Amino acid sequence: MTNSNTKKTAAKKAISRRDFLKLSGVAAGAATSIALPKMNFPTYIRQTKMELNFLTWFWQEAGRGDAWRMMIKKFHESQSDIHINESGYGENDYFQQILVQAKSGKIDGDMFTETPDGFLRLMKAGHTISLEDVVKKAGVTLSKAQDMLRKDGEVNGLDIVTVRFGLLYNKGLFDKAGLGEPKSIDEWVDGVKALTDRANNQFGIYSPHIASDPFSTWFTLEQWPILFDGVWAEGQKPLLTSEPVIKGLTLFKQMFDIGMPQGTDVGTANKMFGGSQIAQDLVVSAAVNEWKNSTDDPDLYGKLRSAKPFWPGGKGITRIHPICVNAHTEPEKQAAAKEFLSWLYKKENYQQLLEGCLDVIPAIEGGIRPEYRATLTWADGYDATNAITVPDTLGDFVLFNDELGQVVVPHFQEVLAGGTSVEDAMAAAQTEAEELASRVFAT
Repeated sequence: MTNSNTKKTAAKKAISRRDFLKLSGVAAGAATSIALPKMNFPTYIRQTKMELNFLTWFWQEAGRGDAWRMMIKKFHESQSDIHINESGYGENDYFQQILVQAKSGKIDGDMFTETPDGFLRLMKAGHTISLEDVVKKAGVTLSKAQDMLRKDGEVNGLDIVTVRFGLLYNKGLFDKAGLGEPKSIDEWVDGVKALTDRANNQFGIYSPHIASDPFSTWFTLEQWPILFDGVWAEGQKPLLTSEPVIKGLTLFKQMFDIGMPQGTDVGTANKMFGGSQIAQDLVVSAAVNEWKNSTDDPDLYGKLRSAKPFWPGGKGITRIHPICVNAHTEPEKQAAAKEFLSWLYKKENYQQLLEGCLDVIPAIEGGIRPEYRATLTWADGYDATNAITVPDTLGDFVLFNDELGQVVVPHFQEVLAGGTSVEDAMAAAQTEAEELASRVFAT
């Protein structure tokens, strides 16, 4: 962004074409040793607009897409030099597409968003640049959690949404069944059973599980061993046969058998939850956007609550999603992108985006207004959950998250189909994960 003072300064420093030609003639006739300085004006202060492609999956997210369009519109109205264009794919395709682009040498967008694991992979491969000057210009202090976004001590991505796993539930259905918030895993299981009435198409819980959507299945499945204070790997060592992983997947299978709408995809399940046909969901905080304006149950949003942790360790995976500037786009576009991010990260603009997205975990000090937080009756459980990051959860496999998921999910599908035990399935997956580690960590 270029403000009015910047424009005035640029105008004072600029010279007209006529003056330039006069000066050139004088200089040429006076002495050949005198050279005019080279003038390079950034494109974003020229007469034509700088067009920037912003690559993200947000455009297709309920609520979040609208919030981002609101902020982009506000930015466009605040200046006339930079224009942000929508670019990207749906969530399930986005991450694969951006990895393919990265391997080919260049990501399409001038700016792009990423998952925590995807970001670390792209930063290591040299697709990001330092944004320390953006933070300084915005005049904000980053949260400690953003240290994971640093390379050589400098932040290479700016968190624009942090989400945390927790148990979101419909208090209306709980009240109707005479149930309170669960205080133990056993109570949770009993409650899921009580809330399930398959004959009337009501279910106690949902979690993604279908074979045709391995991305969503793995995304949520990662949280289940955390319920027993476990992790999937330590360093380069997979822990698929560890007790917490076995317990977490066994609990999933139990819930699947007694209380899930089996064979239901995420889109259908979201609609069912929105119509008060599913009572609870182990899901990230950002999912609330999906049901804020439910047409099937207009009163649903007011009935949403999140359970305070009742599981060992009380942890929930906390996922930081940064926005980055492409290291391989033109320098002038990098400069323009930084102008936009400096504007976006100013406290008042950041708060407006946070609130528009219904987010609850700020990336900057003072990033959430108490008045706004007080309106979020569904967020108490998420706030009370102890954060564990994706690198904490996956160890060095954070750089190969998709590959690890491609090992685990097919074997877990066999468990859900009733063809094998959790122990046998994860023993086979452990062997494959160790083979994966020997390949990907060999260099």
